[in-house]
Amino acid sequence: MEDQTRENLNDLLRQFLDAAPAETAAENIRAGERLLDAWAAPTPAPETIARIKGDIAAALTRRHRIMLILRRSLAAAAVIAFAVIALLDRSPTGGNNVFQAAILPAAIWDSVDVAADDLDLARFTAEVRQIETQLQALEAGEDDAAGSGTVEELERELMQIETEFRKG
Repeated sequence: MEDQTRENLNDLLRQFLDAAPAETAAENIRAGERLLDAWAAPTPAPETIARIKGDIAAALTRRHRIMLILRRSLAAAAVIAFAVIALLDRSPTGGNNVFQAAILPAAIWDSVDVAADDLDLARFTAEVRQIETQLQALEAGEDDAAGSGTVEELERELMQIETEFRKG
């Protein structure tokens, strides 16, 4: 095996260098290996190795404990979240537990013609239109068949309707 390693080193060096420099480089590498073999590296004391292994084991134990606590707390948070959702999602006797206060009934909000569906609004709209018609007739000089009066009377009626409308 030693011969095969030397032969591989020589082939590798010959790919980059000429034959003579390749032999010199191979001999220098072998001389360096002999020096390293002659002077062995110092080994640490067994106590030092045991202390390092203990430190690594303690660090791994802490990391494992932290991950275990994290996983358990995430699981507990998920359980609490699902419990809260389940409690809030329950509806007593199958009814809707959303309470609303509306100025207008929902049917009127969904309507296409709000003025026709709301009776109060329809009455006020009709009165306003009637007064507008009478006012236009007076301004045009036409005689009012109903005998409702002058422009001032119509304006007073309009103000009264507006006040009633705002009072609700």
